[in-house]
Amino acid sequence: MAKDKLREQLKLERAQLNPVDRQKWDAQILEHLKNWDVYLAKRRAFVYLSIGWEVDTWGIVDDLVERGCEVYAPVVQKSPRALLPRRFTSRDELVPAVFGILEPPLSAQAVEPEELDLIIVPGLAFTRAGYRIGYGGGFYDRFLASTNSVSIGLCYSSFLRDDLIVDQWDKPVDYVVTERGVLGGNKGKLQN
Repeated sequence: MAKDKLREQLKLERAQLNPVDRQKWDAQILEHLKNWDVYLAKRRAFVYLSIGWEVDTWGIVDDLVERGCEVYAPVVQKSPRALLPRRFTSRDELVPAVFGILEPPLSAQAVEPEELDLIIVPGLAFTRAGYRIGYGGGFYDRFLASTNSVSIGLCYSSFLRDDLIVDQWDKPVDYVVTERGVLGGNKGKLQN
């Protein structure tokens, strides 16, 4: 199936998930992170700010801030296409951007991607090898190519798909965290 058709199918599947199940799974994903030494050791994290039916990252952001981590969120730059890490300080300072996604203002403190030690990556689906199908802009593939930071994809287990089309420019994440636990450990080679 072509990537565009698969994206639409995955969006429909995600929209049909029971909200009570999603809330439970989001809490389980957060608990897996909070009990995982890889996550706990990080001090400068880049986290997408979830909207709609994405795996909820607001609890992750709150946890990181409470632990004294510096949290950066993506600001989308359209030309040239890039994600700019800007410091998250509070929800009150966020501004609406494309598709209703909230972003820190451009005036917020910036860091270079290689200065981060953790990247939380969204996706519509992931493979066990860490590849993902995102929303089609290539922003995260370019961003992951610019850093050696530990990268974690968030995904409900029903969206682990080993039949995704992988293009030469696709960059895998190091780990995938689902409501069932953490997959991964070897760069690009996830294990159960």
